[in-house]
Amino acid sequence: MVPWNLKQWFSFVAGAVLCAGVSLRAADDRETSRQELDAEITGLIEQLGSSQFATREKAQSRIQSLGLAVFDALLQAQHHRDIEVARRARYLLRGMPITWSIDTDPQEVRSFLRNYGQQGREERLSRIESLANLKNSQGVVALCRIMRFESDVVLSKQAALQLMWHDASVDLEDRKVIALRIQEAVGNSRRPASRWLRTYAESLVSSEPTLDEWEQITRDELEMLASKPDETQRSVARDLLRWYVDLLRGLGRGEQVQANFARIVELVEPDREELFDVVDWALEREAWFVPELLAERFPAEYWQHALLVYRLAEARRKRGDEAGAKEAAAHALGMNPTQYNLHFAAARDLRRERQMFDWAESEFRQVIEASGDLPKVELFSRELLAQMLADLQREGDAAAALEPAFEIGEKDPGALAAVYEAIYGRAFTPPELRAKINHFLGIHHGREGDIEKQKTFLEKAMAVDTENIDIVIALHGIKDGDQAWREKVDKMLAEHVQRIESGMQELEQSMSTTEDRDVRALLGEDLAQRNNEYAWLVSNTVGDYQKAVACSRKSLELVPASWPYQDTLGRCYFATGDYKSAIHFQKLAVAQAPYLQQMRRQLKLFEETLAATESSVP
Repeated sequence: MVPWNLKQWFSFVAGAVLCAGVSLRAADDRETSRQELDAEITGLIEQLGSSQFATREKAQSRIQSLGLAVFDALLQAQHHRDIEVARRARYLLRGMPITWSIDTDPQEVRSFLRNYGQQGREERLSRIESLANLKNSQGVVALCRIMRFESDVVLSKQAALQLMWHDASVDLEDRKVIALRIQEAVGNSRRPASRWLRTYAESLVSSEPTLDEWEQITRDELEMLASKPDETQRSVARDLLRWYVDLLRGLGRGEQVQANFARIVELVEPDREELFDVVDWALEREAWFVPELLAERFPAEYWQHALLVYRLAEARRKRGDEAGAKEAAAHALGMNPTQYNLHFAAARDLRRERQMFDWAESEFRQVIEASGDLPKVELFSRELLAQMLADLQREGDAAAALEPAFEIGEKDPGALAAVYEAIYGRAFTPPELRAKINHFLGIHHGREGDIEKQKTFLEKAMAVDTENIDIVIALHGIKDGDQAWREKVDKMLAEHVQRIESGMQELEQSMSTTEDRDVRALLGEDLAQRNNEYAWLVSNTVGDYQKAVACSRKSLELVPASWPYQDTLGRCYFATGDYKSAIHFQKLAVAQAPYLQQMRRQLKLFEETLAATESSVP
């Protein structure tokens, strides 16, 4: 067999060296035109079914010598009406030893393509997805390569889809370069997905002129799903429509967007995972009508999942139907009333994923009611409910939620310790829980304007939770003109700053004297926490703000991308007056934990302060 040299193939058809494989030496030597070669290949395919054995063998040998020039034709010939032609076509395809990567591929691309052809279907799809996730469009050419020469037609389409979904540069010149690379890599391929990628390349440069072609592409794929289901899948057609919807949304084509959402709904099957996937995707795009359509289409399946019903309630709320939203939410809350685990999962989802805090509160209270003689379940639920309420600046309600937890803790301190160990990594005693309640009450009375009660409860909390810097910050923030009080608080603040600085120095010393990597890692985490404590305390009170910035950055060097530490750094930059940097890091934190309203309030404060500062500049 003649070696299959893909580099020569692409030099012939596209003037570019793109990938691996197979030689077109015979075609190159004779300088056969593409049209002549196509005609020859068509004839050779038919000869595979000749009644003469010699003719069949000669045609097969010639096809093998042509290499990947016959790849598309052989794929089609697998479904030839002549059984012998189809059989030999499949045999020839299996014998094509395609080398998926070349030396000019980036290292990461080569690693994902290593032994690609020997992998199972799921692993190949996983590698396709990994190539699409590479930065700076590094996987684009490799994905074109897979689209062209992956014998599995569905995976070929998946490669095209993943390329279309990849995070392309927004810079027009960069997009032109990517488009050219795609056009060269696709070449004159006749596979269905090659049309998608040629059109996608045009869309990268200018989307509007490609809309008619995309409309036809999506229609053709839906027709193929109906007529030739072995050549596509519902998920492929659905994801192609999803991509098209996003293109239309970006161009403001509202009516077409709605029509294509309806086409997507028609492709959905009554599978729990698929229903969640489509509903969440639609809600992200503010298509509030989609959950309603799915609930009407699959009532039996939709209404048996509380979280799907809550998605419907959310959609109704977002489109202004609060009465309908409350009705759906009440239905969801009433499902499986004694199964506290389901309600606990719903509460966490509603808070963290959907940010529907009123419904989350109802679910937490349902868990508490259903917990019966399971004190740990009640303790867990009350703590998470109190967390949420405090974040919503409802500290009085948070304290009230924890009062019964304190009573449980006094009766069963072991259960209390175990629950708080699970949540915070540190066991609580009943006096420590009482301190937390007093902390909440102090803040609550401060909001009410009762300074004396604010002082009383915060000092009670501080007497037990002696190293809690949030209590120190709260005490420092009390607006009291009494000089003795101010001196007392300032002294307390200075003592805590010194305590934290001493702890930092001790940890740095310990890290410098140990060679054990595991110990160094643990010490590094502790040092990051101490640096963060210093930065948070100082940036929310008074002190060396530049040092606070340095400590905060140090914590992120030790524990990169930590959103609590990013939140602190945002506050530190705000304290120094660098509002743009404050906004940058606060946005990073909010992106990772969007459900935390305190961080969102901080971001709003930073943005408003920057806007006010800029507007005051002549």
